[in-house]
Amino acid sequence: MVPFLGVISTALLALQSPEIRRPKSATSAEYSQLLSWLDGTFPSSFVNPSVEIQTSERGGHGMFATDDIKEGSMLFSIPREACITSTTVLDDEACGKSFQTLIDKAGPGAFTVSLAGYLSKEYMRYLEGDDDVLFGPYLATLPWKRNINGQEHVLFWTNDEIETKLSSSLCYREANDLKSEVKVARKILNSIIGIEVLKARGEWEEEKPLIPFLEFTKPPPAALKDPVSGLGRAVTGAFAILLSRAFDDEFDKLIVAEDAERLIPILDMLNHDNDPSITYKTNEEGVVEVKARRDISTGEEIYNRYREEEEMNMPYHRFFTRFGFVPGSTTDDVMALLADKSSVFFAKRKEI
Repeated sequence: MVPFLGVISTALLALQSPEIRRPKSATSAEYSQLLSWLDGTFPSSFVNPSVEIQTSERGGHGMFATDDIKEGSMLFSIPREACITSTTVLDDEACGKSFQTLIDKAGPGAFTVSLAGYLSKEYMRYLEGDDDVLFGPYLATLPWKRNINGQEHVLFWTNDEIETKLSSSLCYREANDLKSEVKVARKILNSIIGIEVLKARGEWEEEKPLIPFLEFTKPPPAALKDPVSGLGRAVTGAFAILLSRAFDDEFDKLIVAEDAERLIPILDMLNHDNDPSITYKTNEEGVVEVKARRDISTGEEIYNRYREEEEMNMPYHRFFTRFGFVPGSTTDDVMALLADKSSVFFAKRKEI
């Protein structure tokens, strides 16, 4: 997964809620719809009939074995066209060119902003009932708000909460930096995707050609100055999704390697464990293949590992600011650790 902190460059800084018609939180039925969507839209995708998406004791949903699964068995495979990648974003008919301009002008990190913009736009169109949203059934399963599907994240916290709970903690500065960067991105993306959201709501009137029937005489759309209702919250949710779910994209040929990331349906919903049940790789056709790392028993939840917990660059307090949780702890446990000034979050002074 690709780090986000610090990705909005100085150049980027120089660029300067809707009525919900669909469910806000994914249910088991919506995950079933996700599987049906994959099978119907991308016939080359595969999901092992011995796995099922169910509610998880760790919060939200997870994948479970409904039968014994042998080590090395294919659990599921996701073709590249079923993932949200740089190609998806830059080929977007409505905003792809604007996203490319943003990337060209702003440099490192701007693709993450563009990807967040694409996700937000498509999700808000989907909420408005637009059935032309290709990834709609997938977007419906993502955690766009706090505690949706068990997702916690500092980006959803108010400034008062951060001051009260994180002040003087090891993650205080990172949490504030994240919120500041997303605040800038919200303003930039409002000007890029806002009109498309208003069109989906029927609140935007297209300019007419100056000479009837000659489309090339149509004036360019007026600049959007006012914030679009709900768009900022969607962008915040998109960044929380990317921070907690995006994967490195070593197959990408359009974006600088260290910035390339993608969303992979199903793989991104597996819960974390430092002893994972799976291995995954991208084959030469760009298909993500997920296999059993060991034998998996009936009823067992299937886990991925987001980062090795022992990695020096990913201590538990960084797990929290990045992924929204501390391994092995519930949200209530994390709140208790913060209240107790635990060494997980607060540096301890050495005794003299």
